Amino acid sequence: MKMIDLKLSKQKSEVTEAPKMAEGDRWPYGMQLRFESEQCEKIPNLKEMKIGAKVEISGIGEITSIRMNEEKGGKEKYSVEIQMQQIGVEGKSKSQESMIDAMKNHRKNMTMKLGS
Repeated sequence: MKMIDLKLSKQKSEVTEAPKMAEGDRWPYGMQLRFESEQCEKIPNLKEMKIGAKVEISGIGEITSIRMNEEKGGKEKYSVEIQMQQIGVEGKSKSQESMIDAMKNHRKNMTMKLGS
């Protein structure tokens, strides 16, 4: 998989506000990757993806922080922060189809089965 450098251009290096978690999110903040226009231009197949499509992601990052603290009762908690620097994204299936195409194909197959 080809790796793409995610470093922002100098004009785009301003800090962006962290997104708010939408109600019903099942993963903690930081587990969602967001690609802005500049990154989508660098990884053009992102613009061809459909909502709900599964993707395979490969990346290179640098550990920027390691924290360990001990809570009352002796329970230890850890956190590790990784700054993603390069990333590759590919569709999970080479023959992706949109939801509309999948529904058309399903109807076609059902019609063929009923006709047999």
